[in-house]
Amino acid sequence: MPMKNYNEKEMRNLKLLVTLSRCNSSINSRIYPKIKEEGLTETQFSVLNLLYHKGKFNIKEIIEKTFSSGGTMTVVVNNLLKEGYIKKERSKIDKRQILISITSKGLDLLDYILGTHVENLKNTFDILTDTEKFILTELLKKLGKGKTDEEN
Repeated sequence: MPMKNYNEKEMRNLKLLVTLSRCNSSINSRIYPKIKEEGLTETQFSVLNLLYHKGKFNIKEIIEKTFSSGGTMTVVVNNLLKEGYIKKERSKIDKRQILISITSKGLDLLDYILGTHVENLKNTFDILTDTEKFILTELLKKLGKGKTDEEN
């Protein structure tokens, strides 16, 4: 079957997608081994990390902040509850709302993991200068929003 002839802009877009995907896989393979070693998935780690640094959230907020789906989050939360890393409690402000928070067992696990995780991040990202990190962060935020400067 003959392949479509892509123009230069289309080829650049395809190459960018492949490069971003490979970069993401490469980075994940360097920064997540300790997390996986402790029996956590990347999503479980993201939830624990969010609760560790930001406090209590309801399920909807956790889904939004970790960019997960509802179905995935139900499994993640249930598994973290089963392991005793998080707990559920009713909101004191709105009794209809269930808030999720990290337990002391979850805090201990994250304290143990974060030292290695921070070192892995340093080893991964310190090949970039602070200026390059800033520029890359801004470009990735722009790409993530899916809008051009004129549309913002």
